[in-house]
Amino acid sequence: MRIAVVIATHGRGEFLVHLLEHLRTQSRLPDLVCISGVDEDDVQGARRFSGLPMRIAFGPKGLTAQRNTGIHCVAGEADAVVFFDDDFLPSTSWLQRLERIMLEQPQVLGVMGNTLADGGSGPAVDLALAERLLREYDAANTGGASEVLPIAKLYGCNMAYRASLFDTLLFDERLPLYGWLEDTDFSYRVGALGPLAVGRALWGVHLGLKSGRISGVRLGVSQVVNPVYLYFKGSMPLRDAAWLLIRPLLKNLVRALRPEPYMDRRGRLWGNIVGVKFLLCGRVDPAAILEVE
Repeated sequence: MRIAVVIATHGRGEFLVHLLEHLRTQSRLPDLVCISGVDEDDVQGARRFSGLPMRIAFGPKGLTAQRNTGIHCVAGEADAVVFFDDDFLPSTSWLQRLERIMLEQPQVLGVMGNTLADGGSGPAVDLALAERLLREYDAANTGGASEVLPIAKLYGCNMAYRASLFDTLLFDERLPLYGWLEDTDFSYRVGALGPLAVGRALWGVHLGLKSGRISGVRLGVSQVVNPVYLYFKGSMPLRDAAWLLIRPLLKNLVRALRPEPYMDRRGRLWGNIVGVKFLLCGRVDPAAILEVE
């Protein structure tokens, strides 16, 4: 198979080198790596990097837009497209095992990996700890197992899809900036066409760096508006949309009393309130976050 890796990045130009180094040391190298940035600062570290078949593309700011820019960048040159967050580090055999899954199970349209640690939902994972976890995992898992389990949606920090899907599907650019739930939306649309899976042997560490993230208020608005938008769009069942709206709202409400030092809970809660106001006014528009700070 031809495997392309697309990395959407903004505001983390220097850290990107750590991910590229992990791609260069894969047991199965990528056939093409596309760095999808917004401006030159995003790709300076990548320009100094060598040892990978790399291409740099620029386009509009925002996770969904930048992923689509990357898809266009590798169009016609890949059988599978892998999306790694710029603060995700894959295990050494990630691409090799993905290829085996895709070849042995042609019915599977998309695959995601697991996380040994995930800073996306808590404090950022220290780089040294991430490297140690990956070394220990690679030493203990030398087999080439391709076992998968069915799953309803893929986690955007490390996921792969068959490239043929992008002839008719792209990420929804109406979900701006951080693109809250963009991976869920795309997963559900692909899941209507065929099965998705999680690879038992695909592992990595999502550092969850806090730099480059949008404000807590804007994220709070997205937590309310985006699930409702996806429900009316038809890509998400009502039960799932309700849960994805209510769960963060309740969590922000409770934890705003004693917020975690690494998370703007009060900003998110205020954003939730603003989002509810938008809905009460009949505005089910994810782009509404561009009107708040």
